Amino acid sequence: AVSSQSKRSSGINAEYGDIDVLMQEWPTEMEDLLSRIKLPSAEMDCELGEYVDIICSILDIPIYQNRIHSLHLLFTLFSEFKNSQHFQKMNQLAGEEEPER
Repeated sequence: AVSSQSKRSSGINAEYGDIDVLMQEWPTEMEDLLSRIKLPSAEMDCELGEYVDIICSILDIPIYQNRIHSLHLLFTLFSEFKNSQHFQKMNQLAGEEEPER
């Protein structure tokens, strides 16, 4: 079951966007901008589909007629970042510097 799920997932990623491309480091200017501005919140006055389009556009995730594919990439990207050793180490270092609330 796991291997068939992996094949389905990789097929979706190959057809609708490469997660490795989405995981690439952003230009410094973009990272600086994101550190200064507030991303749109879910409380934004728009339809859910429009909100999905906005968030996916910011993250450079392709938007398809069927947003399920875009959302699949969004959540796959989130999962990859959350499980990334690089970001886990950054979170651990940040946790050592700041006391938990």
